[in-house]
Amino acid sequence: RSGVLRQVRDETVDLGLTGGRVFDDDLEILHVSRDRMHVVCPQGHPLAQGGPLTASLLARHPLVLMHPSTSVRAVVDAAFATSGLPVVIAAEPTYMSTAVGMVRAGLGIAILPGSAMEVRAEAALASRPIADDAFMREVSLIKRAGRTLPPASETFARVLIQAMQVELV
Repeated sequence: RSGVLRQVRDETVDLGLTGGRVFDDDLEILHVSRDRMHVVCPQGHPLAQGGPLTASLLARHPLVLMHPSTSVRAVVDAAFATSGLPVVIAAEPTYMSTAVGMVRAGLGIAILPGSAMEVRAEAALASRPIADDAFMREVSLIKRAGRTLPPASETFARVLIQAMQVELV
């Protein structure tokens, strides 16, 4: 997350897409969308089907959670802290593809953003949205404040904003 903010601030990139709220006077938020967390588990897992997924159901299973420095992890940690439920963390990978591999290997269930292509990458795994709104994160499209975007970046930003108009689930 801080890498994206730094690159936009330093004008290494024209645009950034980052999870979580952005509070930085050097950056301008072009659009904010919401991204619901999903459980990724084997197709035959008890959580693969059934009723709404809640924090209390998730806390009963070993969890593969993203590294603590990520916005995904910040959302998950805050949601479990709010619920007051203890969790068992089986692994803390840096990459979502690694988390999916760990689920495939049987280490636990993963909690990943619904917008991540990894949640649909494996036919042997199920991806289901978590019903609790505490498992929702903001995703912001940002640029350097006061900077005019090049035409290609401006066009890309418009297309991306249109795609982000729908809540990411």
